[in-house]
Amino acid sequence: MKLKHVLIVLMSVVILVGLSGCGGNASSTNTGAGTASSAAPSNGGEDLAKFKGETINVLSWEGYQEEEWVKPFEQKYGVTVKVTYAGSVDEMFAKAASGSVKYDLIFMDGGSVSRYHKMDLIQPIDLTKLKNTSQLIANMKSLNDKHVVKDGKTYAVPFAWGSLPMMVNTDKIKEPIDSWNALWDPKYSGKIVTLDDAANQTAMTAMLLGFEDPYNLTDEQLTQVKNKLLEQKPLVRTYYAGFEDGKNLMASDEGWIGFSMGPTMITDLQKEGKNVVEVIPKEGALVWIDNAVLGKDAKDPELVHVYIDYLISSEVQAQLIKKTSYGGVNADSATMLTDEEKKVSHMDDPNYFNNLVYVAFPESFEKRVKLWNEVKAAQ
Repeated sequence: MKLKHVLIVLMSVVILVGLSGCGGNASSTNTGAGTASSAAPSNGGEDLAKFKGETINVLSWEGYQEEEWVKPFEQKYGVTVKVTYAGSVDEMFAKAASGSVKYDLIFMDGGSVSRYHKMDLIQPIDLTKLKNTSQLIANMKSLNDKHVVKDGKTYAVPFAWGSLPMMVNTDKIKEPIDSWNALWDPKYSGKIVTLDDAANQTAMTAMLLGFEDPYNLTDEQLTQVKNKLLEQKPLVRTYYAGFEDGKNLMASDEGWIGFSMGPTMITDLQKEGKNVVEVIPKEGALVWIDNAVLGKDAKDPELVHVYIDYLISSEVQAQLIKKTSYGGVNADSATMLTDEEKKVSHMDDPNYFNNLVYVAFPESFEKRVKLWNEVKAAQ
């Protein structure tokens, strides 16, 4: 999910955004995205007329349905891509569940797929109709499949992703940082900034405590998480809820170290001249993966499959990375990026996923929100 929605959601009830999130948190700078014509799908001998006049109703995060790649598709097939945007996971679920609009295609974090599946709001995707799945990053797809394949059927195809790492100002903190424990270190008291986010805080702290599955905690483990967060609270300068708020805290040196909303926050700070680096702690870091999902009542599933395949093509994925700096899912898209673009989006490191923990559907949103509210309310 986009980074903003990862965090909005996981406070209220995913991840997953946010990554944001995975949201309005990604840099809007276009670092060289191709023109609309560069993304135009080739004819490939297709019967282009059979979809003419049709509309695809899409429920999406902002930044995923951009004119650079949507317009060429509409022009090729003579169709309309009608987009409704959501600002949080809960808002998206409410729109999909209301039934007021029959969405053909929904974008959601993989951790939410189980929720939609249980409510019978989605249907399986026919992978035989998607030629570009062969180009998906293998370890990323393997990680995603564990959450989106139900009874042998695939309900979602990855589209974009982002991690939630630690950020460290190396001008202020000279010693190497390799653990989330640094956010509990008294020597950084008053300079620690961290997310105002129930589920992500719970998951990160669970990883620090060594719990095997940070999204399936017992009541006793949740109590240990709460006590650990209460221990941290006197050291924290502030809990921030917005991308710009977190970035500004680090830019002004009010914060020296923190739990970030994603690599884009860090690269934005670097562009502003701040020596802030990304750290994936030895305990691991969270990662959200946003997926394209076929709505249960899709009017023309064949057309939606064609659109999904187009969106995960190397050409569109390269444009997405260039425009947002999110991680792309098509390995071949890296050949269309500059070295800097590959570095920023981690498309230069096939092992990046090896120490990341998937933002999944938790044992109880309600328990996590209650835990976090008690931590914030404590004196």
